[in-house]
Amino acid sequence: MLDLQKTTDLVKYELERDLYLLEVLKDGLVNVSALARKFLPIIQQENPKATIESVSIAIKRYVDSTKKQKISQAVARIIANSQLSTKNDVAHITFHRNDYVIQQINEISRNIKWDNDEIFFINQGSGEVTVILDKKNKKLLNKCNRHKIESTENLTVISVREIFKEGVEKSIDIPGIYAYFVNQLARRSINIVSVISTYSQITFAVKNKDFVKAYETLQGCIEYFRNKNGEGQ
Repeated sequence: MLDLQKTTDLVKYELERDLYLLEVLKDGLVNVSALARKFLPIIQQENPKATIESVSIAIKRYVDSTKKQKISQAVARIIANSQLSTKNDVAHITFHRNDYVIQQINEISRNIKWDNDEIFFINQGSGEVTVILDKKNKKLLNKCNRHKIESTENLTVISVREIFKEGVEKSIDIPGIYAYFVNQLARRSINIVSVISTYSQITFAVKNKDFVKAYETLQGCIEYFRNKNGEGQ
């Protein structure tokens, strides 16, 4: 029994390392025996007594257990109380992060026409900074071109905005909401170029060719929970 439990724990660890693999397993798109043969050498490094049969059983049990897991009511309520907004003709540009680039970005932000629904998102890492803005405003960043790492155009941003209601929890306090949306997009092989989150909104930048599928996926999530909660009637 101890060896079987160890196999189960090791299989769980391997499956949870790859969220996409777990999802296609749930959909029955992966041969369990073939996956068990792939996992067996890895599992046997920690548990030499593991067999194809024990690994296969552990995979099936774990997949069955995750199928039974239900999304929490709090997450469902927040998703149901969300709305989508979109903006096309968007550019995604990444620069080396330094004082000059940051100074230019700060100055450029003053020229954005917020009243005209122009966008200007900034994502900063330790060594680089990414700006997502309307394609027509790319020229505002020309002074930073010598610091540019990459530039991607023909993008659309889709924002999922939480509509606050009395008595409904806020997404910032509930784990799993952003992961749910990301997971749904990944399951449909939609590449997310960038993700930006604020207090009440998560924004996905996707390529134009993926926009329709991404929008339908996110809107489908919202409508599903609205109908489930009786709000779509």
